Amino acid sequence: MKKKNNVDVLRERFESWLNENNLPAGSKLPSERELCELLDAKRMTLRQVLIELEIDARIFRKNRSGWFISSKRFIYNPKSLSSFNAEACAQGRKPFWDYLTKETIATVPHHVDDVFLSSGDRYLVTGWCGLDSHKVFYHESYIDADVAPGFINKLGNQSFASVWEDAFGHILSIKEMIFKPVNMPEVACKELGVAPNTYGILVEKHRATRDKKVVQVDFEYWRLESVELVIRDE
Repeated sequence: MKKKNNVDVLRERFESWLNENNLPAGSKLPSERELCELLDAKRMTLRQVLIELEIDARIFRKNRSGWFISSKRFIYNPKSLSSFNAEACAQGRKPFWDYLTKETIATVPHHVDDVFLSSGDRYLVTGWCGLDSHKVFYHESYIDADVAPGFINKLGNQSFASVWEDAFGHILSIKEMIFKPVNMPEVACKELGVAPNTYGILVEKHRATRDKKVVQVDFEYWRLESVELVIRDE
């Protein structure tokens, strides 16, 4: 039988403490110094345990604010046609969001422009989405302004899906979706309250009309502990 190392022993002790206290999601943990005293642990060993529990989505870190109890992960189903808002509500979560910028741009990054079939102006909308009072992803969305003139003026604080359907008569489908781990950009780290260069999950989505024309490209930078990929037939 393999002998347990210091990290394994401390993790068991810490998990027992978490289970005994049964802290609700969003609760702040004691400081690292206090946890070291509470668990009779060395700082470096404790940090290894904290990182392991973060990867397992038991806890999460806010930059300069400490450690907190995680909510359950958002189940991301690539086959689902539901909006983030609808899917979150279906999972018993409380979604909220805000837009940071809404602007018309004449040029976009080459890897984005190659996805659109036609030239012309684009809209760029940036913002973040959260669940249960906790921000979970930052997004940058590029929209074909020729297909949806005035889109950013109609957006307000509505979801993209409702504006596409109500104002332009389009129900978009996802033509392509790409998942990959990345070091999140500075602006995403800032908005999500994590340290610079924190790892996250990038979800790139190409949204298309019924005739398969891509009219919106989204880049979503998710906190690593906040999302789980599950494919189900709808």
